Amino acid sequence: EVVARNSTEVYKGKPVDARQVASALHVGFVLEGSIQRQNGRVRVTAQLIDAQTGNHLWSDRWDRPAEDVFAVQTEIAEQVTNRLGGGVGLIQAAGRAAAKRKRPENLNAYDYYLLGTEKIEKITIADEEEAIALLNRAVELDPGLARAWVELYHAHGILAGFGINPESEIKAAADVAERAVRLDPSDAEAHAVFGMSLSQKGDNARAKAELDTALRLAPGSSEILTFYTGFAARFNEPERGAQMVDQVMRLDPNYPMWTSNFFAPAYFMAGRYEDALKMLERMTPNNYDKWKWVVLSSSLAALGRMDEANASVRETLKQYPDLTVESMINEV
Repeated sequence: EVVARNSTEVYKGKPVDARQVASALHVGFVLEGSIQRQNGRVRVTAQLIDAQTGNHLWSDRWDRPAEDVFAVQTEIAEQVTNRLGGGVGLIQAAGRAAAKRKRPENLNAYDYYLLGTEKIEKITIADEEEAIALLNRAVELDPGLARAWVELYHAHGILAGFGINPESEIKAAADVAERAVRLDPSDAEAHAVFGMSLSQKGDNARAKAELDTALRLAPGSSEILTFYTGFAARFNEPERGAQMVDQVMRLDPNYPMWTSNFFAPAYFMAGRYEDALKMLERMTPNNYDKWKWVVLSSSLAALGRMDEANASVRETLKQYPDLTVESMINEV
């Protein structure tokens, strides 16, 4: 949670200890910064402080022309939000580190949720299976923790992509996605995963409506944009999907490896084959599900790199001997 702005107004312009502020407001982290204007330019600084230790977790500085201060304000707010918040942000990373320091018997539902999400991002069969075990423990302890149900969607969906019991895993993914959005209709990512599950059932009209809702709830979220990129082509918007990838990279230059799972197909569907291959290079073959193998083989072929393409096809069929062009087309 983020405290209301008027809660912090009392500290404006005063020298304060971040740990005292955090204690008074009952928050775990404090974001502080400053704005300076000089000679037609504006300089903004920001830093994130761990309230428990007083340690600085992150800092950054922006120097921009001052003539369009509102655009500068929006740009910096989006960058700070994406760097700190969501599933890829510094605050969640700090929470994971704290959970790892706890004894197993002291872990709570949120700790299990944090540890499960970390496993999901590794995108291997073993890690996804471990993620499901951790997240199931989270919802056993707190069935109302919507974010844990959201993350269970990702883990079940990734396993299905690897060909592990695809029918049952897709059904499990759909069930947990629907539960997540029922539990918290204000959660943008819950709408996103529900939309993704609808698309996987072939209901692309409702899927697009849910993903559009997610974007309205969190228009500057790199995570929500990332999820949309993987499905834009199904909505006959391949170019928009690729443009969203470009947007995410501007919002969060430190975009993690798992985003390539969405970005490589998005670039491929827009005909940006070199960019698709660059995204796949951020992954290892252990991270490739059948779609990533298809994107690799097809992108190489589209670029005229036929020897490499043929080798990739042979490896793909070794991993997924029943895969056909027709079956892949039917999934789009």
